[in-house]
Amino acid sequence: MDTQMSRGAGSGFAGKILGIDYGEKRIGLSISDETLTFARELEILSPKEFWDRIKPIIEEHQVVQIVLGWPLNMSGQATEKTREVESFRNKLLKKLSARGGSASGRKVESETGLPVEITDERLSSQMAQTIIGGNKDLDSLAAQILLQNYLNKQKFKP
Repeated sequence: MDTQMSRGAGSGFAGKILGIDYGEKRIGLSISDETLTFARELEILSPKEFWDRIKPIIEEHQVVQIVLGWPLNMSGQATEKTREVESFRNKLLKKLSARGGSASGRKVESETGLPVEITDERLSSQMAQTIIGGNKDLDSLAAQILLQNYLNKQKFKP
């Protein structure tokens, strides 16, 4: 949400953005800093761990927005994986809507709990693989890359 991104350091805005790289077996998480400038790896969870821990993670890190990697093929078309992520997103929106109200004065959307934005994640896993030099534990690094790309794009929007 652009209004979220326009508030930065010194504005009295306190909150972070959670990045999610969804996978059937592992879900990579990343978190922004409070100035919405830098992203860092957070952790890798199994889907069961994710659903058990998402609300505590949101509270602990004062998350005000979620950015979910949106897998498209290289020509920008939706794939079967895109449909899986869409199903995951819908489940996440339902889970977050149970939060209701607002916590610590943060704006919480009345129907969805927190805003969940999607962002193109093409090549984030390949970039992570290049950085690490293999396939081990790429998920949180891929989440960091997609969140950092999102933050960069928001900073330079007119």
